[in-house]
Amino acid sequence: AYLDCHLMVTNPSDYVEAFGKAGASGFTFHIEVARDNWKELIQNIKAKGMRPGVSLKPGTPVEDVFPLVEAETPVELVLVMTVEPGFGGQKFMPEMMDKVCVR
Repeated sequence: AYLDCHLMVTNPSDYVEAFGKAGASGFTFHIEVARDNWKELIQNIKAKGMRPGVSLKPGTPVEDVFPLVEAETPVELVLVMTVEPGFGGQKFMPEMMDKVCVR
């Protein structure tokens, strides 16, 4: 089975090796915490045998992930958050579907 690990942490680079060793298939990080090092992060994820993915919060413009999708070494998954992370019991934000329909 494919196991994607979606990390909601401030420094995802710190966890790449451990998740790779644990056998994760995919490693999804938030663009909001990796704006300065996403290229290196994607390369490290792939080097550990995982498929890289990126997530974006509701307030983040979908255009922010375009460079990661179009990069020489691109992410292979885009996760559009349909609620604000960190709070349970929220209602689905239907306006996030516009981000899904961009491409």
